[in-house]
Amino acid sequence: MTARMFGVALLAMTFASATMGQNNSSNPAERKPVQQAPAITIPLSTGTAINATLLGVLDSEKNKPGDEVSAMVAESVVYQRSVLLPKGSKIVGHVVRTGADGEETSAVFVEFDRVILKGGQEAVLNAGIQALAPVGAQPTIPSREKYEQNRMDGPVRTSPGLGAAERQVMPSTYTMPRRTVTPDVSGQNIEGGLDRKGMFTPDSKGAFSVPSLRVFTPMSEGSHGTVLVGTKQNVRLESGTRLLIVVQPPASSPDIR
Repeated sequence: MTARMFGVALLAMTFASATMGQNNSSNPAERKPVQQAPAITIPLSTGTAINATLLGVLDSEKNKPGDEVSAMVAESVVYQRSVLLPKGSKIVGHVVRTGADGEETSAVFVEFDRVILKGGQEAVLNAGIQALAPVGAQPTIPSREKYEQNRMDGPVRTSPGLGAAERQVMPSTYTMPRRTVTPDVSGQNIEGGLDRKGMFTPDSKGAFSVPSLRVFTPMSEGSHGTVLVGTKQNVRLESGTRLLIVVQPPASSPDIR
């Protein structure tokens, strides 16, 4: 059986500011025009990791390209005592493409492209999912503080069965493999750790407690989003799924690479 081709093209996203509020008053002196808040810039550097939770269900069988995908920031991103991204902010993106290879392999490509703060202000963001875990997943480390200390002292050890993650970078165009060469999704190792509060360490990678799922998040220049590949008929993430969203390098060109 010929495998379906699941192409992923880099997208050059251009954002326009929201329309200004309309002045419905017949007398201009009675009401001043509503001014549109200026776009803001959040100084999040490439590689910044954000703990978040998925809002709504993501399902490769039901979702269509263009469907919104959003997550709530579960922990403020802080740098030198300054809050760069407050807890409760909303990270918004969309489904780029979905695909399946019969009943053997399925995939969904998603990307996050903006963040909405509590006050309604928006900022452009280029990010993908670096790690995920279902609600109620068992912790792999006692605490992130102890994990970081252990990492400073020597090689990091996680729960039994977890090894060092393999470094994989998806190309700009992703092609669903033929059945005969379908990768062993269940064999993907994960890296980092998940604590008792459901928060990931910044270096976490992969699908925790979901052996049938594999996470591909490129970090090369101009990369966009994440490809989730599963060995089942569809890839499905329930609302509340724990996510570690990572800021990717800004796009340098609209060209497909």
